[in-house]
Amino acid sequence: MAENIAPGKDHERKTESRLKPLLRCCTPRPKSIFSLPHYAIVPTRIRNTPRNLLTPTQPPFRLLHITDPHLYADAESRMRGIVTFDTFQAVTERAMAHKRTPDVIVVTGDIVQDGTRAGYERFQSVLAPFGIPVLCIPGNHDAPELMANVLDTAPFQVNESYQAHGWSLIMLSSFTHGDAGGRISDAELDRLSATLGKHHTAHTLICVHHQPVPMGSRWLDGVALRNPGDLFAIIDTAPQIRGLLWGHVHQESDRHRNGIRLMSTPSTCAQFRPYSDDFAVDDRSPGFRWLDLNPDGTIDSEVQWLD
Repeated sequence: MAENIAPGKDHERKTESRLKPLLRCCTPRPKSIFSLPHYAIVPTRIRNTPRNLLTPTQPPFRLLHITDPHLYADAESRMRGIVTFDTFQAVTERAMAHKRTPDVIVVTGDIVQDGTRAGYERFQSVLAPFGIPVLCIPGNHDAPELMANVLDTAPFQVNESYQAHGWSLIMLSSFTHGDAGGRISDAELDRLSATLGKHHTAHTLICVHHQPVPMGSRWLDGVALRNPGDLFAIIDTAPQIRGLLWGHVHQESDRHRNGIRLMSTPSTCAQFRPYSDDFAVDDRSPGFRWLDLNPDGTIDSEVQWLD
């Protein structure tokens, strides 16, 4: 399991510098570790706060979250017995057949399994025709430089933020070379702080690949985000943050921490068995998540499965 290591003086100075733009415009939340234990999962339809009725002129900002497709150059390649390109296509077709299509598609990493250009081009070929913004970050199986090179034209964005409908979406890379776990670099933390300061009146959703809180699975929590304390040090000073969303864990979870919605989404291919000390594949089908970001800052969310 990832550990929080007590920061030294240099680290403290960096953190103070990083928080300055936020402290000028925001009232800090009370600091704590986790207000709920890792197993305190709440139903996906529970909202952050009671919400007002929406008027017809204020529809929610709708996101489709897909994650961890693990595509290959060869469209017939399998991972744990599953043809990953087939399941990725099936998830996309199911989601885009919905009566209300998304305003934005969020993809939180592990787009490819084999680090190939052809794998990214397959991903591109499925989503580009919809003409909907696709916000991407790399996972530990990705090749970030190649990924950014292939997905360098609209509607794709890599490691960027996106503002619309009174909301700010901040995509953070936690990719670390040679590590199945992840770390948010100082540069990314600085970008997070600056974006929060610039868009301090917007409700905010942060997206990352690696889980920032324990999942209750020994092997999986050993490859989590290595520096969650650095992330939460910023989050706890920014009251506009409404949610934190991630992939990597190949399973659904939904909980709260200090009033912020914390969510993970199933993979578009195979799932990992929850609460398993050792690696184990679950029998759940491929899945995806809908998020409706409401004008009042609340989030309605639902996971859907192909079965």
